[in-house]
Amino acid sequence: MQVGLKQTVENVEFLKAVFITIMPDCLLYDAWSRHEQTWSAEDVASYFGDLIRANREALKALDAWSSKMQITIEAADSLLVLTEIEGDFVVGFVFDKTAPLGMVRLYIKRMLEGIRAILPEFAVEERSRSVRIIEFVQRYAPDPHTVMLRVSLQTRIPLEELEDASGLDEEQVEHLEEAVCNILGLDKLNI
Repeated sequence: MQVGLKQTVENVEFLKAVFITIMPDCLLYDAWSRHEQTWSAEDVASYFGDLIRANREALKALDAWSSKMQITIEAADSLLVLTEIEGDFVVGFVFDKTAPLGMVRLYIKRMLEGIRAILPEFAVEERSRSVRIIEFVQRYAPDPHTVMLRVSLQTRIPLEELEDASGLDEEQVEHLEEAVCNILGLDKLNI
């Protein structure tokens, strides 16, 4: 019998859910939840990936970069722990708030051994900066279609070219990033 995520984590005390996110795209790879939940596993996995990315940029800004980082968030009823595995995956653990932090760390260490064993090994395809910018705006813009029209107008890049942004030159990518920052009200894109 092949061991999966459920068999790896279901007997861990205090554990509510586990989300595995593929990086850098922040896509759900697998998830497990002890009880039926109202959240969307895809959304949670995406935001967990974004948290890791933002934390990485914050650490770089502080000259405190570490490849072995872990984020712990204490919420009203949950304890969230996000761990990056070899750069390709982020594992997000959701524990009950009453779980002792020392036990949580021990549980995570044991679960990560099992989780690493069930994850595939693959090389992440590197996408162009222009494609990542378009994916970013489509994920975070309130109305992606309208925003894409505005980006096209501001950059003077035809909408058809933006739909397949991999062919944009450096100057167009610079204008694209500037337009997206202006439209979304950001100083810079952390992608």
